Amino acid sequence: MQFDLSQEASRFRPFPLVRPVRAAVFAFCVALVLGIAANSPIARAQVQSETQQTTPTTTSSSQQTQKLESRRSLATRRMQTRLRREAAAVTETYTKRWDVYLGGEYMRFRVGPNLHNSGVGGWTFGLTRYFTPRFGITADARGLYGTNSLGPTSGGGFNVYNASFSVFPFTIGPQYRFYGSSRWSISGAAQVGAVYGYFDADTNGIPPQQVGFYPASIVGAAIVSANIDYNLSPALAVRVAPNAVFDSFGGNIDHNQGFLVGLVYRLGHQ
Repeated sequence: MQFDLSQEASRFRPFPLVRPVRAAVFAFCVALVLGIAANSPIARAQVQSETQQTTPTTTSSSQQTQKLESRRSLATRRMQTRLRREAAAVTETYTKRWDVYLGGEYMRFRVGPNLHNSGVGGWTFGLTRYFTPRFGITADARGLYGTNSLGPTSGGGFNVYNASFSVFPFTIGPQYRFYGSSRWSISGAAQVGAVYGYFDADTNGIPPQQVGFYPASIVGAAIVSANIDYNLSPALAVRVAPNAVFDSFGGNIDHNQGFLVGLVYRLGHQ
């Protein structure tokens, strides 16, 4: 059986051509509908609403970032200003050439080889010459006054009650500042010199060693102290200074503990 090729061709040839045309027409219609919908007032209103909702969020985030950066910048400037003021105060305070100090002293002082230490009080006047902000030379004089209630003593049997005495140390030595800020300063001093013991002022003519005192004499002395200063201003400070005085009365090496409270006045420039 033979097929008529011309009839078969006429039967099947139109289908491949009709399908693309229909697809193109359908696509055109869809695009037309979408375009109309996109340009409609409802669509434009929706887009505008979304834009308005997004813009404030972006603006708010930007403002928060600017505020944070402004705060950080302000904190940085404040810190820099504080550091500059601190540095200026430290420089002004610790480039002074002279420290002059005056105060009161309390100490437990041994006045005899077989006697307990007696409480004494007195004055201290000193001068420090600074060669650098840390290092200086200190010289001071002190006067300490007290009484001692004596019982029976060996050596003559003399009994003297509430006998008064006084000692006067004169020393000089280096001083070193370990710490210094606009408010606080800590320094240490080690001084050597002599101390005069006036132990026969109130023994009614009896030799002081006969009533238990050391003999009145001038002997070697040393003072070690730690000075803690609280600055009221670059030129004025309050000082508290624990210290120990070493002496050699009667050939014995005694150490006497006490503390000083007074004022320090700074002047001059290095």
